[in-house]
Amino acid sequence: MQKIISRFAWLFIWVLLAACSGNKDTAPAGKYDNGVIIVNEGNFSDADGELSFWNRGTQQAAQQIFQTENQRPFAGIIQSVRLHNNRLYVVANRADKLEVMEAGTMKAVATISDAARMINPQDFAAIGNRGFVTCWGPFSPTFSRDNPTLVVVDLQSNQIVNSLRLPTFPQGILAANNKIFVAMAGTRNVAVINPETAQIEASIEVLQSPQRLLLDANNRLWAVCSGGFARINPNTNQVEATIAASATVRPNGKATMNADRTRIYFLVGGFNTPQSVFELPITASTMPTAPIFSQNNIYGIGCDPQDGSIWLADNNGFQGNGTIIRIRPDGTRIGTIAAGRAPNGFLFR
Repeated sequence: MQKIISRFAWLFIWVLLAACSGNKDTAPAGKYDNGVIIVNEGNFSDADGELSFWNRGTQQAAQQIFQTENQRPFAGIIQSVRLHNNRLYVVANRADKLEVMEAGTMKAVATISDAARMINPQDFAAIGNRGFVTCWGPFSPTFSRDNPTLVVVDLQSNQIVNSLRLPTFPQGILAANNKIFVAMAGTRNVAVINPETAQIEASIEVLQSPQRLLLDANNRLWAVCSGGFARINPNTNQVEATIAASATVRPNGKATMNADRTRIYFLVGGFNTPQSVFELPITASTMPTAPIFSQNNIYGIGCDPQDGSIWLADNNGFQGNGTIIRIRPDGTRIGTIAAGRAPNGFLFR
């Protein structure tokens, strides 16, 4: 009798374990969890920014997914989209708002705005339950950027709780080593913000006009400047190395890391010239000389961590909808994907 009970006990445990294993394997994924979010900035005069989604399973792109899932237009010019704690934070000017969405469903959770403080927002980063938004501030009649700020958001209440007046207009922002780093595009500096006090605790001199910040495989911060690249130790706030721009290779601020964060892919060129893609290993000491790819109207760049492909956003000269070009790291084409108006970036999932 004891042997029979023991056998039943083992059978019960086996069934329970199998059930638990089955539940884990079949946990449903969100509709937008396996693919690439394409950020369509929109046309400034129309404020018609939107999001597209390329599904890895179907290899197809769906357009206007914000309006599809929320039954209203996005109504803004999208500057950036960031992922934090399984929520998307979509930064938009013209509407001057931070749209908060569930990442897997694209359902809107909150719209954060403040007409007095969140003006011309550009980028977002977060530590824990605090979000930070770089804002250019209002334009003067001469189009100078007056009263730039860093806005602090409580991510639990989705309310603005603080703002910091900045000495000049900011651009990219990144959280690293429990600090907030801000690229101060109007200077040669990267500001270091204490996330608890929302105050500047250090200023790191880099190169002319820092635009974007990237984090490499060695947890070193790279400031992408019009004057070149600066590698920063985020623990000490010290610049470890600089790579100056050359007469012909000057980054325009659009850049991304490859999958293992050992190489930087960046864009060179302005609106009136072809844009070129260059590759810079994080071990390099000089600027590369030859591009891997060139074409007109490249407005954004990203790298898919799953296959290493480089994604380029072709804005079509802001005439109608744009196109996404996928290339391999050697510059050969993979194919194209339809996008919305003025695609400018990507979020890979």
